[in-house]
Order: sequence, then structure tokens, then C-alpha cells
Amino acid sequence: MVARTATSLWDRFAAFDPGLVRLASAMRAVLGTAATLAVLTALRAPETALVVGGFTAMTTSLAVSDLHPRNQLITLGLGVPLFLASLAAGAALTPYPTAAKLVFLVVIYLAVQARRFGPRGLGLGIFGFMAFLLSQLTQARADRLPEFGVSVLVAFGAVTAVWYCVGPVTASRALRRLRHAFDVRLYDVLRDTAAMVAAGQDVDTRSRSLQDRLDRLHASVLLIEDFLDEHAVDEDTEALLPHLSRVEVAAQRLAVLAVRAVRSPAARSDLAGRTARQRLARRIRALRHQLTVGTTCATERCAEGYEGSPANRPTGSALVLDCFPAVDELAEALRVLGPRGRPAGLGTPPRRPASPTFGVLLRRDRATESLKRGATRQAFQVTAASALAIAGGHLLSPHLWYWAVAAAWVVFIKNESTGEVLLQSLRRLAGTVLGVVFGYGLAALVGGDGPVLLVLLLLLLCMFGMFYTPSHAYWAVTFFITGTLSMLLAVMDTFSTQVLLLRVQETALGVSCGTLAAVLVLPTTVRHASDEELVGFLRVLDRVLRAVASGSTDTETPTSWVRAAHDLDQALESFRKASLPLTHPFAPQRRRRHRARHLLELLETGAYHARSLAATAERLPAGVPECTARLTAAADRAHETVTHLIRVTGHRPESASPTARPTVVRALALLSEEQRVSRNRRSPEHRLLLHIDRLDVALTALVRALDPLASDPDRTTVVPSESVDIPSPHRPVQAAAVSCAVLADRCERAQAG
Repeated sequence: MVARTATSLWDRFAAFDPGLVRLASAMRAVLGTAATLAVLTALRAPETALVVGGFTAMTTSLAVSDLHPRNQLITLGLGVPLFLASLAAGAALTPYPTAAKLVFLVVIYLAVQARRFGPRGLGLGIFGFMAFLLSQLTQARADRLPEFGVSVLVAFGAVTAVWYCVGPVTASRALRRLRHAFDVRLYDVLRDTAAMVAAGQDVDTRSRSLQDRLDRLHASVLLIEDFLDEHAVDEDTEALLPHLSRVEVAAQRLAVLAVRAVRSPAARSDLAGRTARQRLARRIRALRHQLTVGTTCATERCAEGYEGSPANRPTGSALVLDCFPAVDELAEALRVLGPRGRPAGLGTPPRRPASPTFGVLLRRDRATESLKRGATRQAFQVTAASALAIAGGHLLSPHLWYWAVAAAWVVFIKNESTGEVLLQSLRRLAGTVLGVVFGYGLAALVGGDGPVLLVLLLLLLCMFGMFYTPSHAYWAVTFFITGTLSMLLAVMDTFSTQVLLLRVQETALGVSCGTLAAVLVLPTTVRHASDEELVGFLRVLDRVLRAVASGSTDTETPTSWVRAAHDLDQALESFRKASLPLTHPFAPQRRRRHRARHLLELLETGAYHARSLAATAERLPAGVPECTARLTAAADRAHETVTHLIRVTGHRPESASPTARPTVVRALALLSEEQRVSRNRRSPEHRLLLHIDRLDVALTALVRALDPLASDPDRTTVVPSESVDIPSPHRPVQAAAVSCAVLADRCERAQAG
């Protein structure tokens, strides 16, 4: 009983932190800082040197975000001289406050410009900024540079030793942990699906919970994909991603069919329907044993009692009966995937050689261009915000003005639009206010003359919380940062209530300066940022459709469809982040919030069908004659719609449409409302065409959401004459745009069935 409880708790822990990535990062930060402080204490370093060493160790753990050990070493190797140079420049300019502030602005500009080089540039920028900030925090002088240099070198050495000598995380171990997180989240999906089918009531609440479970399952697949992109993998490991995608798609399809079946009144009231639902729930629960066993016996045990012949087939609602083949499909996908201890490539031979670089190169090239443009724009914004923060912070406190600069700097990290900066500013301020109360409580706990060991222990605990907290909960990260600062002030014997209140004032000033700079200096609206990400999503979607259409004719195609579909998922995540200021519950404009959420749900629906399309196409034999013509025609129709959407996206009116506010439902609900297809047509070719047709309908609904004129069958959208660089897979792009009347008629015909 105890072992089972411990296993269950560990599974919950693994599901909360997939691959234990945050736990490893937090433990590395804490152990690296503790080792640094222990070495410096043994060397009898003064308190200021301890602060420099601990601050450097924490900055090192914060700046190095690469997954591959070789990339981490390169970043650390470049970070040491950069950190020392920036610290030396700040120490040399400490007697000249005005010059120090001007040079600080130059350092800030160069640090933000370094973000154009990706994660390594971001890390090096953090090193440069934090080192100069440290020189101002400690009021470093040139005569103490040797002492501080030793502390910095000790910190880098201790962190490197901890990372690579004390429990290094190997690629196989990290991948095994990610697989475990995937299994746990799939277990949650199956558990909620079975519970919803068995209960047959409260469908809306249960479907929302199931949607959250599916989102977490999808996030774990994306993490595995990112891990495989960063690490060198063998042939068997490379085959893991298609198998995982197949399992994910099968689980999503089962959830969609289950929600559709339970929503049916006949399935809830009819006695035969209830019996079939109970039998279906038992089969779904039996699937959970296959997650760790993965043997043929488990598959047979899962399928026991199912309709092997018409005599054994359960009676009841047709919608409930549709779920049984979906259970079989998921069971087969789990059998092919196998348990975590067996290489995933042993399930099925590869269908055809394919290069995984098609969508990845497109996404990376586009990301590189976006980084270069965004880094230059943000460099001016952050520099202007920092200049305002320096001026205002100096008026509040001549000695602690750098807190306002730090707040103005942080709110721009990984944020593009004005709305994102504002949202991050509010999170920063809320976390600081709560952290001040928390820090005051910690200070009262240790007392004015509390033992140094207890203070250091609380400091390390706060640091652990800072690194372990998920990045999307930034207010909690700031909460622990303020707690860490309180303990740091206690170590330096400078803690007071006035200092904590000044911390809140400086933070409020810094985030205000950041928001003001985001609004006035080269502003980027949420609308513009989300439109750019939407266009990127549509371009990747178009390439997925072209890849499937090309692959159906047995031509050489340089793509893996599953990889291309996951590039589409990455583009969807980028759009979700860009539109977060509109979809956030605290967004003030309810109409715009509902429309942004409605648009996001339509994109999620399209991504589901594209994902299913890719997973189905991977298993099809090459060049099916009866399927090629219909598949090509459907892909061409969807291609025209995507081309029209890209044209419309950048030129739709700024004002909201006067039509009624759309009803926002989750993607799972939208998918469950799609028209049922007869069960006697279940071939993979028909499944492929079905997903393309439904993707076409989703794109048509997206046209209606983006273009208000599309809902009027008597009018056609006027499209600008600029070209859109999307070549058609089978014929040149026509100059005329797709008529919205034709799209509306197509949507109505598809819905009429």
C-alpha cells in the first residue's frame, strides 16, 4: 500500500514536471550556489565576496538554458571572460556615477542585441547585464577586483563541477523521464475519458477537464520533440516521435468520440446504451495497464469480450459503438510504441526514408529573421526604459536605483508586443508585493541575530522555488526572487522594512518605465504580433498540405509529415503566446477576448486535423491511385483557402466586427460537434480524405472569423494586389482571391453533410 502510494505521488510529480527538467535545474542552482558558498567560506572570504560568488552562481544557472552539454560548456566558456570584463568595467566606473550609468545603458543595449543569436545570445546578454548590476549592487572598487575575480571563478568552477560531476543527466535518462511523463499524462487522459463515459452526465465540466489533460499530453510530446532536436539520437530513438504521435492522435480521437457519444441523449437514457458505455469504460480502463506492460498479453486482455463477430458486438447508440474501434486503434498504437524499457524503433519498419528538415528549417529560418528584427527594436525599447528607470530610481534612492533598472529589463525578456510587456509588468509587481510580505515573515522568523546557517538555508530554499516554479507563473518566480533578496539582505545585515517598501516602489517604477517605453518607442501591438504568428501558422499549414499531396503521388518529398505537423504545433504555441494578452481572463475588452479565444479554438481544431492527417499519411502505402486524385483536389482547395487567409490577415479592419460576440467553446467541444461518418468506411485512405475535408471546413470557418465580409454571400472581399509567396503544389497560384461567397457556400454544404 505504501509503495503504491509512493508510486502514485511520484507519477503526479513527474506529470507536473515532465522529464524532471525544472527539478534538475533547481537542484543544480541550489547545489552550485551551496558549493560556491562552502568553498568561499573555507577560503575565509568576506561577506561581500560571498555575495558576489552566490550571485554569480545563481546568474550562471539562470543564463545557461541549452539542453545539450556541449552547448552548455560553450556558453559557460564564453560567459566567464564576459562576466569578468563587465564586472571590471562597473568597478572601475563606481567612483564616477554619471559615467557608470551611461556605460550601463550601453551594456543594456548590447545585451539585448545579443538576443538575436538565440538562447546563447540571451544567456551571454544576461551575463553582461548581471555582472554590471552586481558591481553597482556591491559598490565594487578597482582595488577589490582580484578578490571578486576569485569569487567569480570559484562560482563558475563550482557550478560546472556540480553540473557534470554530481549526478549528470544523460540523454537516455532524460528521454526515459520524458517518456514516463508522457505515460502518466496519457494515463490521466484515459482515466478521465473512462470516468466521463461511465458517468454519462455533467459532460461539459468533464470535457473541460479532459481538454486540459489532452493539452498536457500534447505539451509532453512537444517536449520530447524539442529534446530529440537538441540531442543526437540513433535510428531507434528517431522512430520514437512517429510512434508517440500516433498514440497521441489515437488518444485525442478516442476523447473526441467519447464526448460526442456521451452528449447524445440516446446514449444517456437508453438501457442498451448505458450497458455499452459501461463496457466501453471497462475497456478504456484496461488500456491503462498497457502503458507499462506493452505486451501482446496486455493487448489481448484489453480486447477481451469485444465484438470479434456480429454476435459479440454490443448493442446501443451508434455514437457509442464508434468508440470501440478507436479503443482498438489506441491499443495497437500502444503495442507498437512498447514500454519505456524497449527501443521504440522495434515496432514497425520505416515506411520510406524521409528527412526531418522540411518544416524545421522553415521554422528556424523564420525564427532567425524574427529574432534579428525583434532584438533591434527591443534594444531601443529596453535602453529607453532603463534610462527612465535610472533617472526615476535615483530620485527614489541614490543607492538602490538599479532595482528599477532590473525590473525594466526583465519585463521585456521573451516578450514582443505591448500587451505582453504590460502583462509581464503586472505579474512582476504582484509577485514583488506578495514577496515583500513573505520576505518580512522570513526575516521575523530568523530574527535580528538569527544563525547564519538558517538564513543561508532559507535563501537556498527560496532559490529552489525560483528555479522550480514554471515560467508561465512568473508572479510566483518573482515571489521567490523577493524572498531570496530578503535573505540576501539579512546576510549582509542591511535588512529593514524601509528597504522592502523601497523594493516595491522601485519595481513599480521600473515596470511603469518598461510599459511606457513599449508604448512610445517602436511599439508593437498585440494585434500586429498575433497576426504575424497567425500568418506563420498558415504558411506552415500550407506546407503540410503540400507535403501530404506530394507524398500521395509517390514523389520524392524531403519531409517527415509528423515533423511538419509538430512544426505546426510550435507555430500554434507561438500564436497562443502572442495572443495571450487578449485571451487572458483579466483582459478588459470582453468582445475582443471572446473573438481571440474563438480564433484560437478554430486554430486548435485545424491543428488537430493536421496532426491526424500526418499520423494517418505516415502509415499509408505510397501512391494509392483511387486516393491520389481526391486527396490532391482537397489539398488544393485547402491551399486556396490558406492563401486567402494569409492575404486577409494583414489587411482586416482594426475595429471589431459589428456581428454578435461568438460563443467560445473548447477545441474538444468543437471537434465533438462534427458530423458523424458511417462506420463502414474506415479505410486509412478515407480517414485521410476525411481529415482534409474537415480541415477545409475549419479553414472556411476561420475565414468567417477573420473577414467580416465573408459572412455576406453577396459580397466578395477586396484583396490587395501584393503577392503571397505560397506556390501551389499542382498549379500556379491564381491571381484572383478566393471568393468569400464560394467559401460560405462550401461551408454550408459541408455542414449540411
